[in-house]
Amino acid sequence: MQITVVITTHDRPELLREAIASVEAQRFDEWDAIVVDDGSCPAVTLDPVQAGRIRLLRNETAQGPSEARNTGMRAAAGEVIFFLDDDDLLGADALAQIDAAFQSDANLNGLFVNVEPFGSDAEGTQHNQTQAMSRVLGKMDMRLECTEAVLRLDSDRLFGALLERIPMAFQRVAIKRSQLQKVGLYSGKGFEDLEWYFRVALRCTCGLLVAPGYRVRCEGQSYFSRAEEKQRLIDTIIHIRQGLLSLDEVAATPLLKHMTTASLASAHFNKAYYAYQNNLPFPWRNLFDSTVNGLYWHHFSLAGKALKNRIRQAITRPH
Repeated sequence: MQITVVITTHDRPELLREAIASVEAQRFDEWDAIVVDDGSCPAVTLDPVQAGRIRLLRNETAQGPSEARNTGMRAAAGEVIFFLDDDDLLGADALAQIDAAFQSDANLNGLFVNVEPFGSDAEGTQHNQTQAMSRVLGKMDMRLECTEAVLRLDSDRLFGALLERIPMAFQRVAIKRSQLQKVGLYSGKGFEDLEWYFRVALRCTCGLLVAPGYRVRCEGQSYFSRAEEKQRLIDTIIHIRQGLLSLDEVAATPLLKHMTTASLASAHFNKAYYAYQNNLPFPWRNLFDSTVNGLYWHHFSLAGKALKNRIRQAITRPH
């Protein structure tokens, strides 16, 4: 089957060349690629030799990764669409493995692809990802150390597991183009693109490609070392879960609705706890919203600590 690889890029020409080279080096021939230049300056140019198999699209002003992916999805002609970030690489057999997975199971229309970190921070990232993957699969009574090439995933159980965390492997998706109308496009900007993977989980017959096919570059480019980005991620998690409650599948299924409500309550509590830990203005509303499923000791404990802080600050404030 024909696989279209969508590569989104912004102002990283050297890394983009490496990403494209990893596609051209595939031990699989039925591919084409779309490079979406999201407002790079100078604009991306391709070698004329590449023009036959690689199509270049451009947003004159940067729209962000989500809209750049949407641009690529709308233009894709392959039966399967796969996404590659401009700073990452494909393993030499990645597309062959994706093709084999879909060929072996006609019902499969969404495939998560396992990852292999590389670079100076790869060791720590690999450790964290292995733990995260083990926890997500454990929630579904599955193990990463299995003999199967592709693990079939139950949609409801996968959705519940992803509410706790979304490992990198569950952010690398090969999807049949025919399924996109049901799943829809990416929405929002920045971290909000994580919401799309919940829709894939609910609206596709999904599998996990166990062998790592996607190489993630880990060279200190993580956002999470910056406090403001951590705060923005926390706020986005709350926003996403509020949106998930309005999905038809969640609203119509009591178990999914309960799991999402509980996850939203936990996200509200995490925001309050983060504010307390970092001496930020305490968000009492978030603490209140975290009690939707009941009052527990950790609510009283955090409220007491926040009140003590407020009293201490009032006493020490100059008059």
